[in-house]
Amino acid sequence: MTNVKGLWAFIGALVLLLLAVTWGYYQTSSKLQSAAVVGDKTISEAEYVALLKQKFGKQVLDDMINREVVFQEAKRAGITVEPQQLEKELAQIKESYGSQTDEEFQEALQRQAGTNVEALKREITYQMLLQALATKDITVKDDELLTIYNNHPQRYSRPMQVHLYQIVVASQKEAGQVSAELEQGANFQTLAKERSIDSLTAQNGGDMGWISMNGSRLPDEAKTVIADLGTNKNSAAVKMGDNYAIYRIAERREAEQRTFEEIKEDLRREVAYAQVESLDTVLEQLRKSVGVKISGQMPH
Repeated sequence: MTNVKGLWAFIGALVLLLLAVTWGYYQTSSKLQSAAVVGDKTISEAEYVALLKQKFGKQVLDDMINREVVFQEAKRAGITVEPQQLEKELAQIKESYGSQTDEEFQEALQRQAGTNVEALKREITYQMLLQALATKDITVKDDELLTIYNNHPQRYSRPMQVHLYQIVVASQKEAGQVSAELEQGANFQTLAKERSIDSLTAQNGGDMGWISMNGSRLPDEAKTVIADLGTNKNSAAVKMGDNYAIYRIAERREAEQRTFEEIKEDLRREVAYAQVESLDTVLEQLRKSVGVKISGQMPH
């Protein structure tokens, strides 16, 4: 389920949910205080919430209705998400954030998406239940899956991955200084926090997370150096545009071929989902089945 497109869709959905929570809180609050004071002008919470409702009200309400409809219909149909599936998806997202501990992951979610692990789990569950409802009447036979597997073996190979750290500096001279300090026993993560100019990784000690060696996150020059780099060894400085990077591999996962049995159910869901014409149509049918009444007028 998790890919770049899906992840951004998930983040967008969470933004809507956060707006909904904020809106709901202020709608039920007995005292609406000022949202901001600009010079001698006060912008009230009521004005702020009214504008939120005007701009995002229909979209937020539709999103909330869709989630409730999916959870209710899945319960009626006896469709659930296996804990192993949920944890697998969560682990993939955690890996994409480059987080090593639950605490780091929680902090990264809060900082980058304004949410927490529990909200993320609910969003993953919603997406899985929606896909299951959309494909529940679609049958895909094992021999069809086996044919796809045999015809595209490269799709089901797991490329070599490295848990990578980096220090990025602005000049070859500074790269030489950093390399010398590392050779003298300086801690890589400490130097990354102090010297790296890469804003995304410096604060985490240069931690880039798990990187696929056939992915696009690294330029070819870096891949060539990293491919021959031993675990817990520091690379030579690699020219990266106007900057220089020094890498360190904390862990390595060698490439391996996934078996048909390992990928069969994931592939079955993928093939079935490809046959769904429109999720909007599915959601509309689910709304009719559950029954939805909208009170009042929402702005368009």
